[in-house]
Amino acid sequence: VLVKQAKEKKMNLQHLEWYLKFFKYGVPPHGGFSIGLERILMQMVGLENVREATLFPRDTKRLLP
Repeated sequence: VLVKQAKEKKMNLQHLEWYLKFFKYGVPPHGGFSIGLERILMQMVGLENVREATLFPRDTKRLLP
């Protein structure tokens, strides 16, 4: 499904290769836990979006720092 969606969005699969390797043998049954420092900072300083508090925010146009 992930590869199909990436192809539909005309993304370069070579750039996603490192990420796709994580799913080769399956994924853990949970996502883990984190305190979310960016989200705490966002609330403390009154930012509108968590990306404003993130050093290297990720989106479909920026996958690597």
